[in-house]
Amino acid sequence: MKKDFEENETMFVKRVFAAIAHEKRLKSKITQARLSEMVGITDVYLRCIESGKNAPNWIVWLKLCTVLKVDIFEIQRKYIEPCLNVDLNFSDF
Repeated sequence: MKKDFEENETMFVKRVFAAIAHEKRLKSKITQARLSEMVGITDVYLRCIESGKNAPNWIVWLKLCTVLKVDIFEIQRKYIEPCLNVDLNFSDF
């Protein structure tokens, strides 16, 4: 059961980032070929990321976020923190 939840969570995050990356790329008027060149990946891999088929590794993810001016902390607040099973209120320390 836990494995199913984690797989669904991973798929959700992949799809969310795919949509964000695609939208930002289009708004920036950057082609897939140019973005993949800027980031140092193939355009085939970028298409797989934008379609949600593949999740980029951390280095590629950070490069994409940097080039596309994606707010990493907004993604964290909106999509990662709600999935955590912990209280993030550290004011007790």
